[in-house]
Amino acid sequence: MNLLDTLSASRAAEEIAAGRLSAVELLDACTQQIARHNPAINALVTLDLAGARQAAEAADAVIRQSGVPDDQPLLGLPISIKDAFATQGLRTTSSFPPLADHIPSRDATVVARLKAAGAVLLGKSNLSELAGDPQCWSPLFGPTRNPWDPARTPGGSSGGSAAAIAMGFSLLEAGSDIAGSIRIPAAYCGVAGLKTTENRIPRTGHIPHLPGQPRTVRHMLSFGLLGRRVADLQLGFPLLAGPDGEDFEVPPIPAGQAAPQESRPLRVAWWDDFAGTPLCQRTRRGLQHAVEKLQAAGHRVERYAPEKFAIEDARQAFGTLAGSEIGRGLPSWQRLFFSLGSTFLPRQQILGRAFLGGMHATPGQYNAALLRREQLIGALEDFLGQWDVWLCPTAPTVAYPAFPLPRFRPPPSLLIDDQPLSYIEATISLTAPFSLTGSPVVSLPASIEEGLPVGLQVVGRRWQEDRLLQHCRRLEDCLGDYRPPPRAG
Repeated sequence: MNLLDTLSASRAAEEIAAGRLSAVELLDACTQQIARHNPAINALVTLDLAGARQAAEAADAVIRQSGVPDDQPLLGLPISIKDAFATQGLRTTSSFPPLADHIPSRDATVVARLKAAGAVLLGKSNLSELAGDPQCWSPLFGPTRNPWDPARTPGGSSGGSAAAIAMGFSLLEAGSDIAGSIRIPAAYCGVAGLKTTENRIPRTGHIPHLPGQPRTVRHMLSFGLLGRRVADLQLGFPLLAGPDGEDFEVPPIPAGQAAPQESRPLRVAWWDDFAGTPLCQRTRRGLQHAVEKLQAAGHRVERYAPEKFAIEDARQAFGTLAGSEIGRGLPSWQRLFFSLGSTFLPRQQILGRAFLGGMHATPGQYNAALLRREQLIGALEDFLGQWDVWLCPTAPTVAYPAFPLPRFRPPPSLLIDDQPLSYIEATISLTAPFSLTGSPVVSLPASIEEGLPVGLQVVGRRWQEDRLLQHCRRLEDCLGDYRPPPRAG
């Protein structure tokens, strides 16, 4: 059996601390996996194997002398970083051609914190241009392939991140998410992904915004982690959360351990009807199988949705805010192009219509979207005061055949059980509402249906990631362990 078939970041950290596995041995296993499979998968686009080996050797020397220090729980653990985060001395492009040769002079806060915890950075992972597409098709590096079926997308924008974790190229990844960019790739690649509460983790050093340019996106962007097990997310989350003295919107809320886990059954609400958005049969089966497993384990599981949380309103407000804030960062000709001729965002769909309208929203319209956001946050928080988590699909469909987005033609609709759905609705329509509310969400692997992973969103209360992750550990115990893709061996 390949060492990396089922090894998780948390288990690897335990093995290194116990002296049963060295950092160099683990790095060698990852680099062999990269050499064997990355040419076909194209998950990692910039490598620093010499620097990684130097860091791994230094980690082993520390461990031999004094063990793993308390403040370095990731000591010797190989990680990769989404190419949207600045890495000192290592190319950082965000898949944006003008940044093809950009070498940052300092690390993003997320990167600096992972390194300070002892992690060994071996490379950067692929993403869509400026993290702007729910696939992973880079104009600089080409597409990343799905480890379960190379003809299909791994999702985006953090597609390289999820594929790297699934394949064992690295064991932990930092990602960013404004409409599903952590959650969708996690679901498509069969790994776990955490989107934290908005403003929980500093954005310092993340692209976009572009280096030297003013920040325009003020809401809904969140950061988080991808790993193979929920325990991996629990290992990394406390290291990343909290203010850095530069991103002053991050409050000083401790990211400590949640209260001891209660033994009572979890109260799990689940839902499958999001304003009539169709779900593919694989996704429906995965959700139903998860519900049955949780019920069989004795948890209280009911089909229930929050009152006063209208999905249409959430999509409308999300589109208006995203269009307004993202649009402010675009040149005027691009805003005009989207407004007059965009087929990427069809006006007959709520998300497309709202996004295009948001590009030219008046101050009153922008403020109305913010007010509606506050109301929807309140409705969801009230609901989650009665339930431990809300369970729903991450995406309407499992991973679909990959294709590059055409520049001047509409992307094809995606067929979900013979029902056509526009590209944007078929990808982010289930993740965008929880970006709007800024809620912490874990995308958890639920099952493998006809050879493809199905992921489910587990939604928790704002600022309560520790408790959400504890609940997800219990859900994971029912749903089963991480399953490697067939090409990972």
